[in-house]
Amino acid sequence: MEEQSEDVKNILGLHLPTDPRWVDLTKIHLEEILSDHAYCEQKAALTCISRVQ
Repeated sequence: MEEQSEDVKNILGLHLPTDPRWVDLTKIHLEEILSDHAYCEQKAALTCISRVQ
């Protein structure tokens, strides 16, 4: 596994490298992950809009 540079770790606030098994899981369940992410983004946008109004 390729080690991340200290600059990237500091920017992202990472304490540990990403487990390579995560990549394998995302390949298998990509549609579910993207759907869940889209739902969370939509919920965040609606919350923001309701607070602005």
